[in-house]
Amino acid sequence: MATALKEVSQLPATSNRQRLASRLSIARMDLFAGLPAADLAMLENRLPVVRWPRGGEVPEPLLRPDHLFVVRTGRIAVFESTAPGHEVMTAILDEGNVYSTLGTATEPMVAALEDAAVSPLSGQSLEALMSRYPRLGRNVAQVLSERTTTLSQTVALISEMRVEDRLRARLHQLADRFGVATKDGIQLRLDLTHAQWASLVGASREAVTTGFSKLRTARLITTDGREIMIPWHAVPPVAPDAPAHAA
Repeated sequence: MATALKEVSQLPATSNRQRLASRLSIARMDLFAGLPAADLAMLENRLPVVRWPRGGEVPEPLLRPDHLFVVRTGRIAVFESTAPGHEVMTAILDEGNVYSTLGTATEPMVAALEDAAVSPLSGQSLEALMSRYPRLGRNVAQVLSERTTTLSQTVALISEMRVEDRLRARLHQLADRFGVATKDGIQLRLDLTHAQWASLVGASREAVTTGFSKLRTARLITTDGREIMIPWHAVPPVAPDAPAHAA
């Protein structure tokens, strides 16, 4: 572990205040599952934490090539550019999720939807850790495989012809990850603007506004400001082994 931690220590340093910011411990992340607790504690102390305010420019350390970036707190949007030049929000990453510049030639298109903190991990450091703990390689592959599955689902969702159908499908997809169960239905607290929803479904802001109106009229959602509720009668049946979120 000493060699791996030496590699990690070469990452950009952060202040004590940044290190003390509320964030998800790496010991609770699927990415680091199976590593010894003592080594995780050492790694926790060595990993830098870069703060990124909501709506701010992407800090330079979070765009460096050949890095894995681990979200410690907040939510980050990931975008892809279509052939006509439109930007589509393909994913929303919360605590414990990752994005990467490993093996890519271009900077990722990312934005902070909330005040966030991110830990960059260089490819060299990651390789050193994997050589020590092969389980970490499997964990990285699993996390990125899950992202690929989500992207495939997203492509299918935004291929729907009607904007209201795209919206409804996206709402249910995001509710699976970010929804909170209440007595009235599944509440989605993402605090997204109509412009951001437009990016999520590949439509104009005006079309999204109309789409939300149609969903409300059909009693498929209710809204209160930027909070969206999917009533229980509009929620698809849940598989018996699916996890539930309590309010």
